[in-house]
Amino acid sequence: MQINHRPLTWLLSASALLVYPARSPLSAQSAAADYDEVDPWAGVSVSVPGPDSAAVAGFMRSLALADPLVCQLVAHSIGNNSGGGDAPYQPGILRGEDVQERARRALNEDVTDHAALAHLATSLGDEHACVRRVAARMLGGSDAPEATRMLREALRHKDTEVREAAALGLAEAEDAATIPDLTRALRDRELAVVRMAAYALGEMEDARAVDPLMSLLRSDDPVTRAAAASALGELENRRATDGLTPLVRDPDQHVQAAAVEALGEIEDPRAVAALSHALSNGGLEVRRAAAEALGSIEDRSAADALASALGDSDPVVRRLAAQSLGELDDLKRAPPPLVTALRDRDPELRVIAAKTLGEIEDSATVPALAQAYAGGEPRLRYAIVSALSEIDDSRGDAVLPLATRDSDSAVRQAAAEALKDRRQDEDDD
Repeated sequence: MQINHRPLTWLLSASALLVYPARSPLSAQSAAADYDEVDPWAGVSVSVPGPDSAAVAGFMRSLALADPLVCQLVAHSIGNNSGGGDAPYQPGILRGEDVQERARRALNEDVTDHAALAHLATSLGDEHACVRRVAARMLGGSDAPEATRMLREALRHKDTEVREAAALGLAEAEDAATIPDLTRALRDRELAVVRMAAYALGEMEDARAVDPLMSLLRSDDPVTRAAAASALGELENRRATDGLTPLVRDPDQHVQAAAVEALGEIEDPRAVAALSHALSNGGLEVRRAAAEALGSIEDRSAADALASALGDSDPVVRRLAAQSLGELDDLKRAPPPLVTALRDRDPELRVIAAKTLGEIEDSATVPALAQAYAGGEPRLRYAIVSALSEIDDSRGDAVLPLATRDSDSAVRQAAAEALKDRRQDEDDD
């Protein structure tokens, strides 16, 4: 079989700019007023025309002819660029790559040409999934009102693939005006469309989507339940807590994980009990997600569950549990297992435990920290010095002068700064 290399070469050269960080006008970095700073680009942007229909048609043909893996890589890279390539000189370009420079630059811009938009709309039904994805993302990324109109019309198309791709495009567009269209799509006869519509509603981050998505949590299809749970997490609305909490015990592990992650995003203390159960009874991914979610909620009622998780069989669960303990509000006493973790076989857990003890600021842990300093590796010694500098207890003062003579320069510097701060505090008193 003869292979046509030209379309693939064009595809690769076009995709290069999609992920190549180019210079673009930047706004001022500071939120505070600074009259000494000026921004030559303030209120000004360089207009680069988007691709015409010929460029779009050639690009889509190249995608269809490319190796599926290459096509998928390009599909996911679209939009992951930091500028429009407006600089007069582009460094890092290999000799011969500049042949397609104008086309590559155009593909970085919004598609506004009517014929190009129409071609993308037709490509929503392409037999190749990655071509449909590219078409959806390019349409969704366009600021042209016509593009959104095309996606809304495609959401009512007779073909499932077109409706699914249209929902993906609307997720990219993030236009709140399309929420009614996507809500109707949640009742589509094809689950693939329903799931994509749920995803799109999550991307909108609009509270109006909470109730429609909640209804999907009762779906007989586990993938649909997981999609709805994930979307509700994106909305971060506490009204979803009551619907998500039962899914922590769902028969399907993926649904459990999606519900746990969503509850962590929502940060509702009412979910602590359910998440604590997941932390001790769930599968590996569920336990990891629960350990992190409990830290996000920051409610001290999770302390016992997180302390117990320090004995989990998985090192990631133990580390996340230790880290989350430091994020809990008003935790006055460090759980004994966290102090014991300073001597754990896992060096990463030892460091996290020391940092967390500094965040809790329990003076009762100072002797254990001082003892761990004596035999610790540089990273642990640094974490211990930092922790002791946070805890207002004179018993740590014996370690800090010793640490100023540490063999590691970072430890010495941290200790010197801690002693300086201590002296400053004493002078202020």
